[in-house]
Amino acid sequence: MVRILSALLALGASALLAVPASAQDGSFSIGAPFSDGMVLQRGQAIPVWGTGRPGTEVTARLGDDTGTATVRPDGTWRLELPSREAADGLTLSVSKAGGQFEVADIAIGEVLLCSGQSNMAWKMSASALRPEDRRMPVDQRIRLLTVPEASAQVERARFGKDAKWKKASDGWADFSAVCLFTGREIARSERVPVGLIASAWGGTPIRAWLPYEGIARAGGMDEQLAVLDAFRRDPEAAQARYGATLNDLWESRPNPARTRKGKEGYANLFNGMIAPLGPTRVAGVIWYQGENEANNAETTVSYRGLLEALIAGWRGRLGAKVPFVVVQLAGFGKLAGKADNDDWAAVREAQRQVARDDPATELVVTTDVSERLDIHPTMKRPVGQRAGAALLKLAYGKPEAYRPPEAVSALRVGDGVEISISSAKGPLLAASWGRPGPFMLCEDAAGTSCSFADARFSSEGIVVAVPDGSRPVLVRYCWDAAPICNVFDQAEMPLGPFELTIDAPRQTN
Repeated sequence: MVRILSALLALGASALLAVPASAQDGSFSIGAPFSDGMVLQRGQAIPVWGTGRPGTEVTARLGDDTGTATVRPDGTWRLELPSREAADGLTLSVSKAGGQFEVADIAIGEVLLCSGQSNMAWKMSASALRPEDRRMPVDQRIRLLTVPEASAQVERARFGKDAKWKKASDGWADFSAVCLFTGREIARSERVPVGLIASAWGGTPIRAWLPYEGIARAGGMDEQLAVLDAFRRDPEAAQARYGATLNDLWESRPNPARTRKGKEGYANLFNGMIAPLGPTRVAGVIWYQGENEANNAETTVSYRGLLEALIAGWRGRLGAKVPFVVVQLAGFGKLAGKADNDDWAAVREAQRQVARDDPATELVVTTDVSERLDIHPTMKRPVGQRAGAALLKLAYGKPEAYRPPEAVSALRVGDGVEISISSAKGPLLAASWGRPGPFMLCEDAAGTSCSFADARFSSEGIVVAVPDGSRPVLVRYCWDAAPICNVFDQAEMPLGPFELTIDAPRQTN
């Protein structure tokens, strides 16, 4: 029971008080994201859903397109309308006998979902802006929806608070800066309406954003799954079973208020802030998170598997082919004078590996726009620009839009390690001084015996010098919490931090 209680505390106390959305009272409603001024994804079937009295016939009309559905025994209904090309000024009407909803001023265009923790939630008003950035909101094609912060043990059908779509000219100052800068790139390129959905909460771990099936996929969390199962089957019975004991246990916790907040619980934020979006169709997802795990050595090692599980789980809800853009952690912390292991660097490497192994995922490097003494760098413009360019590559068939330099392989050649670099626009350069760096060579796979090493550019990329008598098995670049990295391509795109296994020299006959 104690182990189950630990799992419950991780799930979050406020989650235990959540009750699943129910339509058994016969209420008739439409899905949470639907409000005047919304944007629907072009080129895909348009799902429309809601709740009502079981057996009720529901009809939805958008322009000349009509769809019907019957409310299921669980009180939910869903239908699909045909896909449409870009448009605006449409009205969606959803009706049943004795009742009707109308959603006005609907646009058809590109919809992006932006999620993560505080650096994604960071507002435009708190960011470093250029004069042209302040003029940006006049673009009426961009519309915004901020999902209210909410945690829940079971998947919710409604937002935690009222939330409505706004035009960028009305809500830009309080909206996610990274998300808005990303949306501007898409609007400029595609010249269609762009809907931006920001669902982010500062100080949150990735486990809170995983759907139930993502937790199952990641593995190693059987106790948490057992609790989730109990609440999925019967929330009231589960609360009666666990609630009183939890209340007693909270009194002995050093910070019970934080536990009650629930934003760190397994699946809590997916349930409260992603599930209400229902089957909303999107063109892509931008994910900016990982600081929480980088501050905890125990969670750093599992980050890659959790990120893979999150991407797979979200694609299961939003669409199997939805592109993801992962924003790599910026630099933060003290300057390092030793070639040691580092948790921030390990999370960056996990993010790099996930993007490397998934052709529908791209990585945005941010080490060059960091603020070492502030975990919230205010230069969000270049982050959003790069995320937008990455989406143009992934979702819009524009591979030349995003070709940052990328380390591909490391090969032992003579007295050096040759690192092959791909996607570079022109020759690489070392900013501020002639030699590229910082590089480390490690003599064990765990990275516990490493030393700094000199490097130079070559026709293939970069060659790192190997000292006499050294037998390195790993090469690292910018492996630090707050690295000062100086390798760029001719477009001033940074080479991102990496760790590569050093391959043995090829044998020739």
